[in-house]
Amino acid sequence: AMKIFGEGPIPSRIMLVGDFPSDSDERSRRPFGGTSGQELNRLLHEAGIMRSECYVTYAHKTTAKSNQLSSLVAAKKKDITPAHVKMRDLYVLPSVVEGYTELLTEIEMVQPNIIIPLGTLALWALTGNWSVAKWRGSQLEANGIKVIPTYPPSQVFKQFELRGIIINDLKRAKRHAQGKHYTNIPSWNFIVRPTLQQTLDTLKMLRQRMDQEPTWIEFDLETFITSKHIRCAGIGWSRTEAICIPFTDGHSPYWPSEEEEGLVVYELYKTLTHPNAKVRGQNLLFDCQYTHRYWHFIPRVAHDTMISQHSCFSALPKGLDFLASMYCDYYSYWKEDK
Repeated sequence: AMKIFGEGPIPSRIMLVGDFPSDSDERSRRPFGGTSGQELNRLLHEAGIMRSECYVTYAHKTTAKSNQLSSLVAAKKKDITPAHVKMRDLYVLPSVVEGYTELLTEIEMVQPNIIIPLGTLALWALTGNWSVAKWRGSQLEANGIKVIPTYPPSQVFKQFELRGIIINDLKRAKRHAQGKHYTNIPSWNFIVRPTLQQTLDTLKMLRQRMDQEPTWIEFDLETFITSKHIRCAGIGWSRTEAICIPFTDGHSPYWPSEEEEGLVVYELYKTLTHPNAKVRGQNLLFDCQYTHRYWHFIPRVAHDTMISQHSCFSALPKGLDFLASMYCDYYSYWKEDK
């Protein structure tokens, strides 16, 4: 098979890395030279990026059998053949390792401020993270270079509703195309594993604000799937400030005595049902079932982000990770954090 090498200005601030060439790219002998390349040009244009200012290449320089990623990377144990070699934690064909080595050489040459992987193979080669559907829009890094992945342009032909999201991701990449480092990483101020005093002081502080004026607070419960018990309650009151109040680790209670736990629940009740509390959350109908069943109150819900999202964009996903990728200035996929 013919190798399709990268093209574009060297050095270049923005580097686009696809997974592997399509048959039409092979015919045109250019990266993204076919129909998906034309769509890429349109997407870039709408995001305010000129293709001519980007260096464009592939993580794997030759076409893949049946245009399938699974022909290059063994998805399951039974797919591993004697031809496969181990790279990071997966078994791949030697051509994948070769492509990765060539990609590193290109990065060294291009000296980009930001790399945009367009697909799962490119994302994994650069960061070790798998699945562009999960990680798209995230502010990542690879060897000290900023990386923001998005779907390959060919995905638009399969799911047209994702087109706006790809443009959103490209606009984020454009915002970060200057300089070598991210300038928008928040300094979080989270209280985790709080003492009784910290918990009571925080809830009292919020009620004092509510005594003065209507106050937005974010609320979220984590529960155990099996036992259906409340694991912890999270409350946020600004973009960077929140408290996580645990109740159990699944085996033993977090609070030393029933009296202490009762006091915490009572303070939560007073805070979340305060006449000036404006409680916001994601799919709060779920959380309210739990507060009602175990704590015998329902928070004063003023806004449900999942319902807002689904009302505005019914064709798009409505999970919290997807909403965060759309609306947060700083975003990095967190659902698999341990």
